[in-house]
Amino acid sequence: MLNNRVLIVVNSVYQLFTAVHIRRTILEDRDVDLLLTDVLPQGENYLPRLEDTGLFERVLFARTRELNQTYAGASGEKLSEGFRDIPKRFRWILSDELTYYVEIYFSNFDPFLRMLACQYYTLPCEFVCYEDGFSSYVIDYLREDRAAINRHPEGQKIRDKVESVFLYEPRLAVREDGLVNRRLPKIKREDQELRTLFNYIFDYQSPEEDADFLFLEQSFRAEGLETNDVELMELCQETVGAGRFVVKPHPRNPENIPFQLGLTRKYSNSAPWELYLLNEDMRDKTILTVCSNAALTGRIVFQMDIPTVMLYPLFEGKVLWKEDALLRRYLRKFQRQFAGEHYYVPQTAYELKHILTYLGGRHEQSSKGFCDYSSVPGGELSGAGGGFRFGTNAGRERNYIGG
Repeated sequence: MLNNRVLIVVNSVYQLFTAVHIRRTILEDRDVDLLLTDVLPQGENYLPRLEDTGLFERVLFARTRELNQTYAGASGEKLSEGFRDIPKRFRWILSDELTYYVEIYFSNFDPFLRMLACQYYTLPCEFVCYEDGFSSYVIDYLREDRAAINRHPEGQKIRDKVESVFLYEPRLAVREDGLVNRRLPKIKREDQELRTLFNYIFDYQSPEEDADFLFLEQSFRAEGLETNDVELMELCQETVGAGRFVVKPHPRNPENIPFQLGLTRKYSNSAPWELYLLNEDMRDKTILTVCSNAALTGRIVFQMDIPTVMLYPLFEGKVLWKEDALLRRYLRKFQRQFAGEHYYVPQTAYELKHILTYLGGRHEQSSKGFCDYSSVPGGELSGAGGGFRFGTNAGRERNYIGG
């Protein structure tokens, strides 16, 4: 009988979310093994529930984090050492032996994946990349000047094994790596069976504390970056009111600084943001963030038009969204084609305050302290330089980055 077996490698919560979706759609008629790694925080905790679902033939676990940290930035002889005796290395880090696969799905071009490509290099096994947020649309991870591993003979073998990338929205891709972009099916929020499955795997519970304005924190502090994101949170909270504002902490940040500073109530839900979108009523919500791709997930994955305010023009600190031409191109493309009617990119603090006041007016009556600009007959509200405008169809016109 022809081998039909597939392996999916998972390094993050978002990847696990997408891997389950892939299993139920494009791989529904295949025999699929799932490999979780310890790059996923507390990844082992997901194993029992994933096994209970019966979705996968086997659910494996691999301790790849230390290996990746050791060889990601290595070069020369150190890299060559890493690629020697891969089967022995795998026996130490894998919970069970891998078998023959005709396809291996992955998201990260890390050292473990390069070694996996070496292991299957002479076998008829195709490697297939799948979405891992905005980087999958923008970054050419195999470019030779990006890392020494891309110039190493063994590290380059992945080039011969991968031909395509599955994306929720292939039209957004601006990468220049030559890989074919293939479409992942959108996730339907009305699919109750899928929602129940996700909620069981991730043990989803609705958050005890919720608010009209949700600020998605990013991992700046975990990465040791000095930023003004806390100041931006303060500005947002002062404008909309403390009772209607909450910060969703980033799981990689060591401390919940916004909570410690009194900027937010405790946000206790640690489930993936995608499950929040799948389960909660978003009709009266506004998403705020510096530049988290999670803020775009509603549109890209679920086709939801949620009011979203991107604050990166006001951000002080190095952020790829501001530094990289391809990322700017990605954002411009997103705004032109997918942003919907409620996507805002304020260029000044003045514009931000007016946007939030307007959105506050949509969510709450002006008797509670917010002006309902949508009720201004035939009027326009212009910010500094005329860059921010509302007409009778409020929110239809928005600033576009780079003109």
